[in-house]
Amino acid sequence: MPQRKIPLVKDNYYHVYNRVIPGRKLFYSNRNYLFYLKLWQEVDFSTCCNLTAYCLMPNHYHYLLKITDPELFPRKLSYLFDKYLKALNKFRDETGHFFSDRFKAKWIDDEQYLLSLCCYIHLNPMKANLVNSLEEWPYSNYLEFMGKRNGSLWDKQFFKDFIETPSTYQEFIQSIYSEDNLGKYLFPEDD
Repeated sequence: MPQRKIPLVKDNYYHVYNRVIPGRKLFYSNRNYLFYLKLWQEVDFSTCCNLTAYCLMPNHYHYLLKITDPELFPRKLSYLFDKYLKALNKFRDETGHFFSDRFKAKWIDDEQYLLSLCCYIHLNPMKANLVNSLEEWPYSNYLEFMGKRNGSLWDKQFFKDFIETPSTYQEFIQSIYSEDNLGKYLFPEDD
């Protein structure tokens, strides 16, 4: 495969995302989401990244993470999707590809942008009109940010270092949403 336009570099933050090809879905049911999250834990991404924020959507995913092993992360992500998508195809009695290209990675080099990106990732279900409230979407770590769920997939130290309290994050996310600042942080290809 050709080299990435944006190389993964150790100890840097990235927005990692991808969307399935038209007509496909990544997740059809609660069971699919839970199976995928279980696989994420089994693959043990803690050896190659610190996951800060994530959101799984029916046809795409978003991760904000700090890469700790730039060589291992792509291999683990590829392995995860290979295992998950094979199981999904078998369960649904389907065949074929899901993604037209490998995952995208946008380097994050600014603290304000980093925090805004957390909001953007968590706001995805509302932006897609899947829920009326972020608390209704269980397939992100927004509930962990709010202290309403004790998940293990996220970097709690990042939260302590950059956000501090759930109320601080709630105020920040409300200001981003209410001022319609999302457009400033959108990536047209990853709605």
